[in-house]
Parts: sequence; structure tokens; C-alpha cells
Amino acid sequence: AVPLPDEAGFDVGAALGVPALTAHRALTVAEDGPRRLRPGALADKVVLAAGGAGAVGHAVIQLARWAGATVITTVSNPEKARLATAAGAHHVVNYREGDPGAEIRAIAADGVDIIAEVALGANLALDLAVLRPAGTISTYANDGGHPVELNVGQHMVRNTRMQFIVLYTAGPDVRAAAVADVAAAVGDGALPVGEEHGLPLVRFPLHRTADAHRAVEGGAVGKVLVDVTSRRDGPRHRHAI
Repeated sequence: AVPLPDEAGFDVGAALGVPALTAHRALTVAEDGPRRLRPGALADKVVLAAGGAGAVGHAVIQLARWAGATVITTVSNPEKARLATAAGAHHVVNYREGDPGAEIRAIAADGVDIIAEVALGANLALDLAVLRPAGTISTYANDGGHPVELNVGQHMVRNTRMQFIVLYTAGPDVRAAAVADVAAAVGDGALPVGEEHGLPLVRFPLHRTADAHRAVEGGAVGKVLVDVTSRRDGPRHRHAI
């Protein structure tokens, strides 16, 4: 449990949790990158957030921008492009149109420093087309379940760092650092949520929690929240699924 700054509402607290801490981990595992995030920590870096309209992708965009990176994100349609732009991405690339690799390379001529990857099997070819030598691919999911085949020699020559991420086995020191940095970002107002900030909030009352689970399983864009109302008159508290 982490105290929220006075200016941060329960919606922010409910929507952060695992996505923001995962994003922090993805941005702090590069060999030549920072282990902690703060304004300016990623000032000379280019970050690619795969799937910028997702919860983790959204947090990657916001945290990387707060830390001073140039932020590129990939999306699959114009509506998700709108959300990623609202989140703060400097450049948004539709990977289903044209040549996304060339488009990203036009932005980052020397290559991308860190890729926060949500669908490694589907995106590995694009990642390798835009990753700089000794760059890092931080993988926190494999959406779509596509098999991953690695050309070992290719990665050896490029000195690629492939970091797989799950918070629960990352260690207490890693999690504590992430909590502290994410709390600082929240205090700076760097992690707002809601449609206007690129992360729609889909709400359900407590008695429709089953429907909330179905929304998550159905791939609802944004964060699904359950409104929990006290039996006594009092404030409404929102908690994330």
C-alpha cells in the first residue's frame, strides 16, 4: 500500500499498480541506462512503446516522457493512435500501414535504445529493424502467443539485450525502487488517467464485478474499475481489478 499525493484521486491509484511498476522495470534494465527514473534520467534515449494504447504501454509513454526520453509508440488503428498521442507520445506509428520500420528509423536514425515489448513474437522482426546496437528489448508479454525464434548469431553481433519481465520475481529492491519513482511521478502529475489522458476508464458497480471481469477478458481498452460504495454515507473508493 502506497500513500497517494493529495492531488491524486483514487482513479489514479486504482489504474497504476502493476502496469506502472512494469513500465518502470522495462525502462530501467538497459545495460547503459538508468536504474532509477527521474526527470532527465532518459534525456538522451529513444524509447519505443509497443502497443501504446494498452495499460503498460500507456505507463511506458508517460514515465519515459517524464524522464526526458524521446517517445515513439506503435498502434494498430487511428483510435489507438489518438489515445497514445493523448498519453504524451512524441511520435505515433501505425504498424499496419506502410513501412513502420522505415518510419521509426526516420525518427531515430541511430536506432531505438529501449523497446518495451508487449507482443515479442509478432513484433520481433520490427524490433530488430529499429533497435540500435547494444539496445534493449524489455518484454513483459507475448500478446497473440506467436512463437519466438531467435537468430542467435544476429543478436550476438548486435549485442542485443533481451530482458524478460515479471514483477513478482524481480526482487524486493527492484519493486521498492519502482514504487518510489512511480510515486514521485504521480506527485509531479506525470501519470494522469482517463480518456483525455489516453487511458479510458471503464467502470462497473460492485454487483456487476462479473461483467467487469468479462470486459477485461474481452480486451477492453483502458482500465476496468469497480466502484465500491460504503454501506454508510461516505466517500466512494475505487479499486482496480
